[in-house]
Amino acid sequence: MAYLLVFSICLALLLASISLYRYGCIQRQHPIVTFSVLTAWSFSFLIVFTIPLDVTSTVYRQCLQEHNITNNNGSNNDAPDAICQRPWGMVEEEVFPNLWRIIYWSSQFLTWLIMPLMQSYLKAGDFTIKGKLRSALVDNAIYYGTYLFICGILLIYLALQPGISLDWQKLKAIASSASNTWGLFLLVLLLGYALVEVPRSLWNNSKPGFTLQYAYFKLSKLSSEKAEAEENVDDVLESLQSASRAIPPRHELRPALETIIRKVPTELMERA
Repeated sequence: MAYLLVFSICLALLLASISLYRYGCIQRQHPIVTFSVLTAWSFSFLIVFTIPLDVTSTVYRQCLQEHNITNNNGSNNDAPDAICQRPWGMVEEEVFPNLWRIIYWSSQFLTWLIMPLMQSYLKAGDFTIKGKLRSALVDNAIYYGTYLFICGILLIYLALQPGISLDWQKLKAIASSASNTWGLFLLVLLLGYALVEVPRSLWNNSKPGFTLQYAYFKLSKLSSEKAEAEENVDDVLESLQSASRAIPPRHELRPALETIIRKVPTELMERA
């Protein structure tokens, strides 16, 4: 009776694929980026779909234990069902623990290692893969160095406490608890902001006068930002033209300059 679990996995993949197709650009994305994002979003949907199945299966097994009913072969006997209602999504007892381990540690690996490295890699201004990886590693080393420093102080404090011994299992539990605490803190922070901002935005949008005045305010601000951005673009194009005239065709920096020029839209190059 694992069809509900299989259906949940397929539904999570389908929803993640639709969301990625809607909000991403699959044609221009690298396959590694597409696979990583699809995996992360699929696990996020799968957590929501799997929790009810796990809870109902656990309640059913607890009911069997409370009534001293043995049903190890997984058969649908009438005696257990007369007392404990067998859920539709019932699977073997070891399926959900293994599934949760895969989801949890894969999500941890994606959240704290893969996704930050990919983000820093895309933002890096280097022209080679090696340079981009080096910049991404340095950027994340600075970011995670602060966390490691704080964690090191806490571990030293715990190690110096009498009667406390730290082994691998306890360190893994501490790391899991710390990451969960940080995630819950961000969740509470974002939800707290949304619980105030979303109703206030809906309330303000229902008032035409306020919406019009706010649109005027945003228009003036965007107009000044647009003029400033155009000035910056003109300065960059002028610097690019100067660099193009200064760097000869056979210079070692000419390929990097050509890479930058290819990324500039044609209408901007014609305006320069």
